[in-house]
Amino acid sequence: MAFTDRQMYEAIETNRDVKDCFKKITNACKELKIKTGCPNDDVDRFLEFSIGKWDESD
Repeated sequence: MAFTDRQMYEAIETNRDVKDCFKKITNACKELKIKTGCPNDDVDRFLEFSIGKWDESD
């Protein structure tokens, strides 16, 4: 089931676990940008690459 942006924002605002994870992801992206100096598009591309691979790590 695909979620709309509105549904995602509602989940972020109403579910503490979802909100905490969203903050972790956005903070990690900001840290990656700061530490590597890469442009926003590269961070976005990294996230696109990471989709579906989160359960394969470690």
